Amino acid sequence: MKPNRLLTSLLLLTAACATPVDNGNLRQELEGELATLRHTQAVFRAENTGTHVFDFDGQGRVTVREISLDGFPGNTYVRCRFHYQNRTTRPIVQAWVSLDVLDARGRVVSTQTCCCIVPVPIPLARGSYYSDELRTPTYDVHLQPGWSWRVRCVADPVVEDEPLDPPVPERKPREVPPMTIKDRSNTVMR
Repeated sequence: MKPNRLLTSLLLLTAACATPVDNGNLRQELEGELATLRHTQAVFRAENTGTHVFDFDGQGRVTVREISLDGFPGNTYVRCRFHYQNRTTRPIVQAWVSLDVLDARGRVVSTQTCCCIVPVPIPLARGSYYSDELRTPTYDVHLQPGWSWRVRCVADPVVEDEPLDPPVPERKPREVPPMTIKDRSNTVMR
């Protein structure tokens, strides 16, 4: 490279690096979005205080203990802490609880679902509870007036007549030999 071109390239590079970048507009825009989100959160909190109880006929009851609008501009979600209660007449194998975010027309924008199932293979008896949390993104629909949220629930009752596949083998109880006097003398009592 010729020295004249090298000097020109270095001068252009130095001038480009020395040019100040105006970040004021970007900062004001981000602060405006954050202020809008905080205002929307305050309105949401005022409209959704307390607990919300939803009874689903033949499915059970979902009690929303806490619901909030969380996140940051561009990544906002509705967070719902709930518990499911089996209020049906039969034990429940599993229940699905969904949290939907709806636009002003009532169309589902986003949904998240939780499967309420006990880790051990026993059904949820009548009156039993299952607690969890759902987070459903709003995809900025919270910026539009008239948006809302809802909870849905579907439960699977235990079918008494249904055979297990594969069937559980029947086992005979183990016979324990009776304890003799000699065995008792070696036992330490505390």
